[in-house]
Amino acid sequence: MSTNTIVVGVDETPAGAAALSWAAREAELRGAALKIVHVWQIDAAVAMAGAEVPWMAYETDARTNAGRWVAETIGAEDASGAPRRIDVIQGAPGPTLVEASRDAAMLVVGTRVHTGISRVLFGSVSHYCLTHAQCVVVAVPSVAADDSADRDGADALADA
Repeated sequence: MSTNTIVVGVDETPAGAAALSWAAREAELRGAALKIVHVWQIDAAVAMAGAEVPWMAYETDARTNAGRWVAETIGAEDASGAPRRIDVIQGAPGPTLVEASRDAAMLVVGTRVHTGISRVLFGSVSHYCLTHAQCVVVAVPSVAADDSADRDGADALADA
């Protein structure tokens, strides 16, 4: 059964900020609850080195950073003044977001271009979510500073 909830995956990238902004506006338009999810992972090199992993420190950093990203992007409170809820979960981003959206009406993720070896090494969270989620998935592209400058130049040429 689907609830009137929009789940959005957030991280520190421009794509994460674009997804969060879009999801917050959509939740407001629909009168939906907004569930903000930040997924963190232990760096593979740290895990493979066999060193003791300071789990609590990693999770505390993830919570602090996620709170800062949300506050900087859409504010620390919603329109009613209620604090925004941010779930911080350790795991693989794609499967974790799909699980978090299991009963949601919509899952919103950011997209960025991965080509060549980076796509092989890092995969695509948005592609995973699009192919595995049981709800509507919206993949919001980030707008890089270089892209907007190119568009402004093209608009100026079109106006000339």
